[in-house]
Amino acid sequence: MTLRSYVTMYALALLLLAGAASFQHSPGYMDADYYLLTGQQLAEGRGLSEPVLWNYLDDPAGLPHPSHAYWMPLPSFLSAFGLLLFPNLDAFQAGRIIFILLAALVPPLTARLTFQLSKNRGAAFLAGGFSLLPVFYFPYLATTDTFAITMILGALFFSTVLANQEDPSRLKLAVLGILAGLLHLARAEGFIWLALALGFGWRLRSGQRGLAATAAGYLLVMGPWLVRNWFAFGAPLVTGPARSLWLSTYDQLFAYPASLLNFQTWLASGWSAILTTRLDALLTNLQSALAVEGAILLAPLMVWGAWRLRGNVVVRIAVLAWVALLGVMSLLFPFSGARGGFFHAAAALQPIAWALAAVGLGYFVEWGEAKRGWKKTQAAHIFSIGILLLLAGLTAFVFNLRVIVNSQWDASAESYAELGAELMGLGLPSEAIVMVNNPPGFSLASGHLAIVIPDGDVDVALVAARRYGADALLLEVNHPADLNWLYLQPRDLPGLSYIASLDGTHIFVFAE
Repeated sequence: MTLRSYVTMYALALLLLAGAASFQHSPGYMDADYYLLTGQQLAEGRGLSEPVLWNYLDDPAGLPHPSHAYWMPLPSFLSAFGLLLFPNLDAFQAGRIIFILLAALVPPLTARLTFQLSKNRGAAFLAGGFSLLPVFYFPYLATTDTFAITMILGALFFSTVLANQEDPSRLKLAVLGILAGLLHLARAEGFIWLALALGFGWRLRSGQRGLAATAAGYLLVMGPWLVRNWFAFGAPLVTGPARSLWLSTYDQLFAYPASLLNFQTWLASGWSAILTTRLDALLTNLQSALAVEGAILLAPLMVWGAWRLRGNVVVRIAVLAWVALLGVMSLLFPFSGARGGFFHAAAALQPIAWALAAVGLGYFVEWGEAKRGWKKTQAAHIFSIGILLLLAGLTAFVFNLRVIVNSQWDASAESYAELGAELMGLGLPSEAIVMVNNPPGFSLASGHLAIVIPDGDVDVALVAARRYGADALLLEVNHPADLNWLYLQPRDLPGLSYIASLDGTHIFVFAE
């Protein structure tokens, strides 16, 4: 393939992403809010700190709090870079510029990977077309999240594996380690990519030499972060998120105190609940693999392509990575995995999945030629154009449904901005700490310090409020189950005064 082909793909992707971005005026959800907020902290010279607590897993001392005790920092670094480059733009517009520029690289990198895998220009163009129309992923590529980053790094990881098959130099293995390090710096499950890179390095470079080269590349990226964690939290890997292993319900992610989450309480939930939760998560994630990662249409072609190329080491690594991610997100972290964790993690595999789908279509057409008498070129064109048109329709439908029709993408940010103004009108100072459902989103929209409403009843909220000095509570339609009665009938309680409601959100202040 020519440079012109790659540039054309990049320009087309950039055009599509710019169109999508014009409908999105806020990050849209908590993960993306958090990455923009912490990027803003960095750009404003506040360092790796956060003015919010969105969980209590690491038993935080107070606000401000060392950042990234749960999520990894690479998206925040990119947000900060955009904010520093474009200080006169709106924060979200500036913070996501780098993400959009990176997301536009996905189609040419996918096409390049496909050409390396198949040596077929037609398959490469087709895979690039698949990645231009990513259906469920499309609404998330123009915001401040990990999707574009991991897709790019995943494509580069598998391209490097393919290159290493021909020239297994220690330099290329070090590059593989660097990519594994960047994947870990982007996502907490990145340790899986390190394990895959180390295994590949061992296989190609006679054991220790391959391991050393790969590990050196990984530590070049992750070493400084591990040192930072040591000084911030007293350990190279933060131990707080490990408590999420012991969740019995999703809402316990916001438990206070987090010491309630332990092996004993997890075991006390009963083996029936433990196994049912994991089976449900596995089924949900398999459905996601079919509908989201495979876009239904492409899933059979992906499987066919993987089967026909099953002897290729890059395919074996991709399948192993998929199984590992599915296992981690279904068996170890079933709640977060089923509620978006697997969707996020699998993005790194999308470029190789699109490549296998394009290759699989080629094998399907060859089968039709041999068994059904199809004209190979004509059939390939018909199927390729038909699939691309269907993917275009699905992508437009999903984007329209999630961003435009329901108008929910920016609703939270708009509501939080109004609530911030209402709090000011009610006399709460700008430095007041607010207990709310989505602390990063509220802090971005209002400028307030914020902590999450803990899972539990009013007494738990009061204890957490006293510990962290919260001044107000915003009880939204999305609230802990044990506070439903208070949401339905807001009123004064000991230690909590009801003062106003705004568009379905009740405002309380904590009394001394």
